[in-house]
Amino acid sequence: MATARRLPSRLACRSPVSRIGQALHGAGSGCNGKQAPAHPADAILCQPMEITMTARVNSPCIDIEMKNHGLSRVGWIWINRPIDGNAIDRSMVQEIIRAVASLNKNPEVRVIVLAARGESFSCGIESGWLHAQASASMNDALDDARKLAQLLQVLAECEKPTIARVQGNAVGIGAGMIAACDICIAADHVRFTMVDDNLGMAPAVITPHLVRAIGARQCQRYFQTNEQLTAARAAELGLVHEVVAPEALDKHITALIASLLLGDAQAQQASSKLIRAIAVAPGAADMTADAVRVGARLRAGPSLRARALPAERPLLSVHRIVLDGWMQEAD
Repeated sequence: MATARRLPSRLACRSPVSRIGQALHGAGSGCNGKQAPAHPADAILCQPMEITMTARVNSPCIDIEMKNHGLSRVGWIWINRPIDGNAIDRSMVQEIIRAVASLNKNPEVRVIVLAARGESFSCGIESGWLHAQASASMNDALDDARKLAQLLQVLAECEKPTIARVQGNAVGIGAGMIAACDICIAADHVRFTMVDDNLGMAPAVITPHLVRAIGARQCQRYFQTNEQLTAARAAELGLVHEVVAPEALDKHITALIASLLLGDAQAQQASSKLIRAIAVAPGAADMTADAVRVGARLRAGPSLRARALPAERPLLSVHRIVLDGWMQEAD
């Protein structure tokens, strides 16, 4: 069990904004035994919050950590393939789906954080999977696209608040997972891109989630030009909620978790469902099915084979292209 870490013991007994600010930057006056909390919930924040590691489950693709934040528990899902740029393959898709579903059903878990080990959040689809998709039948391509769509759906429809902790690069399905989460905190060096387009594919299954995150108008530009998005630009568009220095990521997420834990779990769940009901069009299921079909056609069609697999150039993994210089030819 990891050593407990104490947050500042004198969080402000005022507004939620000031409470978050003091969690990040230190305590001010109040909560010192001489001043009564202004609100009952503040009495919780006025106590030292113990953050302890209570459990860890490791797999070849992901780690799951359970942390106690005071009296509440937070589930952390760590994508754990840093040597490969945290590229996503079939097995990882299934493991993330199972992890999110399990934490969502756990009544003790209040918040879920999706994070990644290493320098990048995720550099997209793993190269071996892309190789297989380039020669796949339409049925196999549909199955793969449905798996990816299910991954995003499980995140988007999770009943617990979900936070994406993002560093490095977020490419293709990586950007889609971020869009499917409720909240995104990103390091200031992060770059987002829809790299699938440069490999003869459209960002199909992630489209419904990114349209909801940044709007159809912005998607028209960034899906077709495949320009990189800086963290600051992503925040302007609405994909990212807060941009921070890399070394401040965990501090800001801890403060955000503290703010979420002040809320009532049932009220948060109801609010999330209401937002989805309003934001998602009545034909959302048909839209998702259309996105799956488009993605499958492109993955199983001649475009991917012609553009990604010429005889003189084997298919390079998306993550390698990114890590070696954003669509520059890898050595």
